[in-house]
Amino acid sequence: MASASAQCLPSEIICPICQDTFTDPATIRCGHRFCTPCLCLLWEDAPTVTCCPVCKAVSPKMDLKSIILAKKHIHSTGNSVVCQLPGSAKQMCRTHQVIKLYFCEADKSLLCLFCSCSARHATHEHHSIMQVAEHYRGFINLRLVMIQAEYPKVCQYLQEEKQKHLEMLAIEGTVIFQRLNRNVARMIHMGKLLRKIYEELKEMCLKADVDMLQGVEDTVKRSQLMQLYIPQPLDPQLSTWTITGMLERLNSFRALRCLQCSPVHRDVPWDPARPENTPTWGAQTFTTGKHYWEVNVGNSCDWVIGLCKESWTGRSDMLLTSEDIFLLLCVRKDGHFSLFSTFPFLPHYIQRPQGYIGVFLDYECDLSFGVDPNDQKQATNLTKV
Repeated sequence: MASASAQCLPSEIICPICQDTFTDPATIRCGHRFCTPCLCLLWEDAPTVTCCPVCKAVSPKMDLKSIILAKKHIHSTGNSVVCQLPGSAKQMCRTHQVIKLYFCEADKSLLCLFCSCSARHATHEHHSIMQVAEHYRGFINLRLVMIQAEYPKVCQYLQEEKQKHLEMLAIEGTVIFQRLNRNVARMIHMGKLLRKIYEELKEMCLKADVDMLQGVEDTVKRSQLMQLYIPQPLDPQLSTWTITGMLERLNSFRALRCLQCSPVHRDVPWDPARPENTPTWGAQTFTTGKHYWEVNVGNSCDWVIGLCKESWTGRSDMLLTSEDIFLLLCVRKDGHFSLFSTFPFLPHYIQRPQGYIGVFLDYECDLSFGVDPNDQKQATNLTKV
């Protein structure tokens, strides 16, 4: 473990004899630096003439100078180099002073070899950091594929929503404009009528008292009626809308991303006359685009996952050899597990899947089953849908 950590350190703090970091560093006459204990042990049985282990230059046996400044340089360099090393090397265990090379699945922490064997972590599951990193890297890559498949559909949905809102705004704007035009026409007409009444009232004021009193009542009534027909003010403000259905769409996508495999269907009433295994149909129908979801099969030994054409659901025999159905089957027989895909009926010689099964559907190209969603190398490409 010490040699593994030494490979990550610069040569200036590595002893050429023990190939580890310096312990009480000292230099000899030629300028090369070694650990004092290593040099003493090397020269203990040496002849009268002692040589440098690196350049073979002659150096007096007692010409050892303890370099205190070198010690400080070694410690400061060792601390700084830890911050410069990659993530797998800079995680040093403070207790054992070795690099943490393992990942504990129980508490999601990095451990060194000694900590992983301690009583606290002895019962936990451990994996190498590189293996766990590849695991999560595959997990992220598969989610990227899922997002890339869903993103064009969201953009298309938003574009359709935008077009619908623009059409509604255009219709509403046309209605408001027509109402404004009608109000303008009414106001022009009312202006003419009011001017006519004004002229009549003006002429009536010039008449004699008797003539004015005879026609004043009719003129006053008409002026009062005109005031009732004055157009009311119109608010030209356009309506605003939210993005309807967007939240529901995202929630439905969240609900469909994972299924749980269970030997007992709680929503199906038990019937002794019913066959032991019956298919459970999903509610979603695919007609275009790319889709991805996962099914958690857990430790189940017998399961079937796939898609079928709508015409196949109406068949009475429901033969698995039909060209209208695409399945991945796991079957246990005599303690052995077999993995098959249809159609055509093909065996697959891989380890029995446990946990999640990824299903990626490209309606225009193919259907792929990922027996390990975090390992794209184990995807099985089936026939074109």
